[in-house]
Amino acid sequence: MLKACIFTAASVAASVASAQTLVYTDALGPGFQNFSWATVNFAATSPVHSGQRAIEFQPDNFQGLYFAHPAQAIAFSAFTGLRMWVHGGSAGNQNISVNFQLGNAVVYQRPLSTFTLGGPLASGVWREVWVPFSGANAPSGTFDGIILQDQSGLNQAAVYVDDVVLESSGVTPTAARLSINLNGTRRAINPNIYGVNFGSDAQHADLRYPTRRWGGNRTSRYNWQFDVDNTAADYFFQNIAFGDGSNLPTNSFANQFVIATKAHGGDALISVPTIGWVAKDSRTKLWSFSQNKYGAQSLDECRYYAPNPPFWCSADAGNGRCVAGMNCQNGVITNNDPLDTGKAVGPSYAADWVTHLRSVHGNANAGGVKYYALDNEAMLWNSTHRDVHPSAPTMQEVWTRGLARAQAIRSVESNAQIFGPVTWGWCDYFSSAADAALGNCFDGPDRVANGGLPFVEWYLQQACAQTPRTIDFLDLHYYPQADNVAGVDNEVASAEQPAVQAKRMRSLREMYDPNYVSESWMGQTAYPIPNFLPRARAAIAARCPGVKLALTEYKWGPDNGHSSAIAQAELLAIFGREGVDYATRWIAPDVGTLSEHAFRLYLDYDGNNSRVTGDSVPASSSDAEMIGVYAVEQSASKLFVVVINRSNVVRDAILELGGLNASTYSAYRLTGSGYSTLTTAQNASGTELALNGMPGLSATLLVVNRAGLNPQIFANGFE
Repeated sequence: MLKACIFTAASVAASVASAQTLVYTDALGPGFQNFSWATVNFAATSPVHSGQRAIEFQPDNFQGLYFAHPAQAIAFSAFTGLRMWVHGGSAGNQNISVNFQLGNAVVYQRPLSTFTLGGPLASGVWREVWVPFSGANAPSGTFDGIILQDQSGLNQAAVYVDDVVLESSGVTPTAARLSINLNGTRRAINPNIYGVNFGSDAQHADLRYPTRRWGGNRTSRYNWQFDVDNTAADYFFQNIAFGDGSNLPTNSFANQFVIATKAHGGDALISVPTIGWVAKDSRTKLWSFSQNKYGAQSLDECRYYAPNPPFWCSADAGNGRCVAGMNCQNGVITNNDPLDTGKAVGPSYAADWVTHLRSVHGNANAGGVKYYALDNEAMLWNSTHRDVHPSAPTMQEVWTRGLARAQAIRSVESNAQIFGPVTWGWCDYFSSAADAALGNCFDGPDRVANGGLPFVEWYLQQACAQTPRTIDFLDLHYYPQADNVAGVDNEVASAEQPAVQAKRMRSLREMYDPNYVSESWMGQTAYPIPNFLPRARAAIAARCPGVKLALTEYKWGPDNGHSSAIAQAELLAIFGREGVDYATRWIAPDVGTLSEHAFRLYLDYDGNNSRVTGDSVPASSSDAEMIGVYAVEQSASKLFVVVINRSNVVRDAILELGGLNASTYSAYRLTGSGYSTLTTAQNASGTELALNGMPGLSATLLVVNRAGLNPQIFANGFE
């Protein structure tokens, strides 16, 4: 039990420096010299952070502002960290590193944004920079120079630097003040926001996910009678059978998935094919692009595993990409026969499957399957499933195919809850694959021909014109597009570089911040600011009120990435605050990973499957860009508070208890080292709760018990 990490106090003040070594404040400190090889002005008079002067620095062409201490090397261990203030000038977002030098050798180098508190460099704003000399990934040894260096290789706007000091007193950034407004507008949290795609049955038995989705590219062509699907472009367009084929279709993988999900209190979301094709009626392994039939291709299943291909690989199974031949156009095979692997099916195929599911699992309103999705990412069919659907789908095609299957589902299961259109991301929120094929995934002739509305709004409009409504959930997918932020599970190192970590945590604002411009191609001027969840809710309110909001695929980094897990923990809090009704991560994080622990924070925080449920209530932080706070009131006697330290440095925070009537609290935390219980049933006396020493990139859950009124709170003037 680590009670030292969190304690109660009547008041907490920020630490005050008892000793500093000045590097620059109005002038260079003793022993420091200007070795800069950039254009600098050490006597700029505007802007200044304090005193009369600051340094103007032109961060261009890899040039640097260099504070040299040539007479004597300095030990990192003699100080707790480097503090300075940096102003973004007229532009902001300059790409700069902070380096420590010993002679001609760089002993430590990191992006400045890694240590910038309150967000990235911004125009017209001073930002505090704190570089700690202890903890994970801190510098060690000695240095005789401090350098701020351009990393863009371009001509960037000037920045201003002031009050550069080496701290030796243990000073840390000012504690953030956190407050909760129990009288503010509240929003009931739907527990289905804590869902996943697939996941092992053992993991589900442990965490008891409230919902699991049977989705993804392979489900677009699932043959429920023969229990076989097609791997599509993900893996050589192969028909692969599940299980041993006994007692089909009752013993199919899909039915086993539903049964296992229900066994631990969850609901399954089943994706129903609308593309018009499923894997043909055979449990034999087949593939769409035979090299014998269509010619040599750039890769096949056996070469994929070279130099030691497994005995079971099929050398004839190509990837559909070619270099020559009569069927080769623009590097891909065209005019292949879809009947090589496929079977054409109509809406009745969906009705027959729902009839079967109903016979096995019961009615939707009596414990059976109640959630059905209209296929998966239809606007990618011409690439993902190009072997059977080479043409780029239009808005009308996706709508009409989905409508026919929705009607077929409802003809059997009137209580079904239907999800659509199941977009793939940012582009098909606005337009169709047909428009994207012309080079513009934001607008185009197909969108114009359908009234000019963004595809999602147009789809909602069509859905609401039907009786009953075609869909019950607007089903969207979203993946961050900045380099390495979504990450790949076997590339944790590249996904957890300090600059990527900082960008990943900032990119969460794409979900809700109307002022945050995506740091990816989505930030181009042709596209609006994402503001994704409020945008989707507004579309529903304008085009089809009453439809619920679902995000059935998203991912913010590798399963076992440090910042990826903290981002996942914050996303779950964001979904609750922003009114998402249903969410499933792609895919369930692997057992024992940090991202699995992010779900544990909400589904099993005390090891007894206790959950964060209730009403989201307003919460605020005095350092909103670096310290996030979310509050959920479960009942008059229990309140949950989630605190996210988005920076990579240790931070303190103070939770104001006035009005919360707190009597005891328990605390749980997720860091890069894993999940831990900090304290249980700790007394919460006083008007404030101090969260001291929150590790960099961490998520802390406070479970606040409120048993009666706290006389001390009233004695201190709080209501």
